[in-house]
Formats: sequence, structure tokens, C-alpha cells
Amino acid sequence: MTVNKSELGKIVNGCLNNCRKSQQQLYDLLAPKLFAVCKRYAYSTEEAEDMFMEGFMNIFKSIGSYRSESSLETWAHSVMVHAAIDHIRMNHQLRNDLPVEELSESDDVWDNESVISALEAKQMLALLDQMSDNARVVFNLRAVEGYSFVEVAQMLDKKEGTVRTIYMRARKWLMERLKEK
Repeated sequence: MTVNKSELGKIVNGCLNNCRKSQQQLYDLLAPKLFAVCKRYAYSTEEAEDMFMEGFMNIFKSIGSYRSESSLETWAHSVMVHAAIDHIRMNHQLRNDLPVEELSESDDVWDNESVISALEAKQMLALLDQMSDNARVVFNLRAVEGYSFVEVAQMLDKKEGTVRTIYMRARKWLMERLKEK
């Protein structure tokens, strides 16, 4: 479903007024991409569905904070990522006790497109499902979502060095699995 800017404005205004038809239109417009976001963070389809529902409730509750400086899809994506992280915080024990290891400059950046293009979406989800909560969340936020290490550390209430270590280990683990294929 594609909509022009005028139609999108009507949908957002309808959602602001709790119009069920507008809410359904917004859901239909955004659901496929936003559910894919949840699948990247969840261990199971059921958990992804829980994250997704929590995220959409947050979207409907906070639609008034949407400003058209960015696209609605970008704003909703951000809301959904934060809902997924909140869900993980509430339902999983994210460990903060990893030792910090030295990282070289080459470890700081990993080209998102190289990872994603190396795998098909189903393969990527299957590998992410095998990662620990820590690794999956940090890897998603850094490599897929593009957040800096500082931002990821703030989002997860962890030290930056810990986030770097988790990311490095997740990346190494993923690269080993890619070599096997």
C-alpha cells in the first residue's frame, strides 16, 4: 500500500483522533516492515509478535510526537526498535559482566550492506536467532540499525567498552558461520 503525502497526513490526523479506520490504514502501511524489525530482535515468532504489538501500541499512543521532518516510516521504525529493546529488558536478563577487550580501529566499523547482502533475509534471521540476547541486540543496533557504540551503550545502560566487546564477539561469531556456508 503506497500513499501520497496528503493521504498520509489524513491517516496521521485520523490516528490522532483515534479513528479506527485510520489506525488500520497506518497498520496496513507499516506492519510488514516493522514486523521484520521485531523478528531480528526476537528468539521466536511469538516473541516478535509480542514486541510488534507493544511497538504498535506505542506508535498509536505517541503519534502526536511525530513531526514530518523525517518520514513516518523512519519515525515508526525508531519507535519499534525501542519497543523491542524495552521488551528484551523486561523479559530477558541482559548481562553487563563481559570483560572489555582491546579493539583495533578496523573492529569499530562493519559495513551494514556487506553483511546483509552476504545473506538472504531468512538466513540472516536464522543466524540471529542462534545468537545470545546480548549479541543479537547489540549486533542489530550497531550493524543493522546503524547506531554508534555510544548510542547503543546508552540505550542498553551498558558501558561503551562492553558494547564494543559484545559487538566484536557477535561479528566474529557471524563471520565464522558465514565461512561455514
